Amino acid sequence: MKIFRKYEFGSQSAATTKINALGVDEDGVPTHRHSVVRLGHIVTTQPTYDADGNVDTPAVLSDNYHVDVLWHIEEEDGVPEASWDAQMIWCKGVGVHSFGCSSAQAEYDLKCREVNPDWFPTPAPESTDDIVE
Repeated sequence: MKIFRKYEFGSQSAATTKINALGVDEDGVPTHRHSVVRLGHIVTTQPTYDADGNVDTPAVLSDNYHVDVLWHIEEEDGVPEASWDAQMIWCKGVGVHSFGCSSAQAEYDLKCREVNPDWFPTPAPESTDDIVE
């Protein structure tokens, strides 16, 4: 089973420590099956440009260091590494990165809706008064 989660850390070194704790050999090669993508300090505000393509306002980067993990869980009812829970974050949609694993993405979306229901308001029912026959 694959579970997709997003995390943020106060620094790159804090993220590296947590990632290395999953298991690496003496050459720094992962010994675990999880897929880890280091996103770094992501853009929180997009830059703006003038008509000539010059930067008017530079991009603003997050103070935190971001990491996405596609957990490869052996047990069907398993969960991601609990020691990472304090760094877990949720964002609308997939944010700046996704693994392209449809089942993991669907599970992420469902969990995100459960944790943040106010981000996903229920659409108002369509009125039948506007229907022209």
